[in-house]
Amino acid sequence: VILVALSAVAQLCRADEAQLPDVRVLIDVSGSMKENDPQNLRVPAIELLCRLMPQGSRAGLWFFAQGVSPVVKLSAVDADWKQNAIRLSKTIHSQGLLTDIGAVLEKAAAEPSAPGFKKHIILLTDGMVDVGPDAEKNQAQWRRISTELLPKLKADGFHVHTIALSQKADKNLLEKLSLGTDA
Repeated sequence: VILVALSAVAQLCRADEAQLPDVRVLIDVSGSMKENDPQNLRVPAIELLCRLMPQGSRAGLWFFAQGVSPVVKLSAVDADWKQNAIRLSKTIHSQGLLTDIGAVLEKAAAEPSAPGFKKHIILLTDGMVDVGPDAEKNQAQWRRISTELLPKLKADGFHVHTIALSQKADKNLLEKLSLGTDA
């Protein structure tokens, strides 16, 4: 399912021949992924996505859990970029704590984009907004994503494509991000 979903998103990103895509791929590496992606299918899925990325486009990869780790710098896609991204996709793990969706969206969106590119964010997650044990803080972060971050992403021209990797994922938030950015 994850391979099909990412292939479809990759095709959407490539659909507009007038503009090359600028794609920021955000990969959940929280501990709950051990249960929700026990075969670590994120690895072949990301490898496929990297292979499908058109030459001349721009792309980058980030891991997230309690923090955000840039894995492949947002840059022009060429043979070297693809080789490096495929190699580093093999380091996808399920060892993180928490699921800070807001932080990864902000960090990825803050990377400068080049003019003339159509901006996409691909968010792969199995979870809910989880910034700590305090339910009120988690709810406050959810509201901040919905009321502050989402309008900013839309205003900045991002199209957020979300892929839920679990039945437990916050489908309400994921749909809100996708629909709110015309993805």
